[in-house]
Amino acid sequence: MVEAFAEAVRPTEGEAQMESLLRSVDNRVKSIRLDYSQNATPAGPKPAPFIVVDMGLSERVPLAQAGQGIYRLVVIFSELLGQKPQVCFVDEIENGIHYTVLPQVWKGIAEVAERLDVQVFATTHSRECLQAAHEAFSTRPNYDLRVIQLFRLDDRTDGRVLDRAHIEAAVAGDIEIR
Repeated sequence: MVEAFAEAVRPTEGEAQMESLLRSVDNRVKSIRLDYSQNATPAGPKPAPFIVVDMGLSERVPLAQAGQGIYRLVVIFSELLGQKPQVCFVDEIENGIHYTVLPQVWKGIAEVAERLDVQVFATTHSRECLQAAHEAFSTRPNYDLRVIQLFRLDDRTDGRVLDRAHIEAAVAGDIEIR
């Protein structure tokens, strides 16, 4: 992940883009950068870099201590900013993320998808994740979330695309859509 982050922030505008995207999700993020262990000795191996985040505290904290939502977004944003794909696939997007930060994660994904003009496909089996996605996209001027619902019909799999009206109805009616 450190290599992907370094690739993402290497261009002149990379670090500013990463910080801006993270701030759009969590305004406590002031900066994010690579750091090295202070405990290295001249005779020992070169210290491995790690990512630190300025969250407005007295010193920067390792990324792992900034929360799982921020951590997961840095992983995704690093790949998107560094590789600049047109399409991004994220399997089981909610894995390792507490349900309370899922709206934050979706807000960040919506922001990066729009800014970088990338189409994101994310899978989930979590109702909370779908509700969080709907909540995050509902606050945006352009609700561009769609849910592809797959289901079995006899011996084949079929699917349908749900738009905002269908997603809202499913959420309001507690209808299974995952």
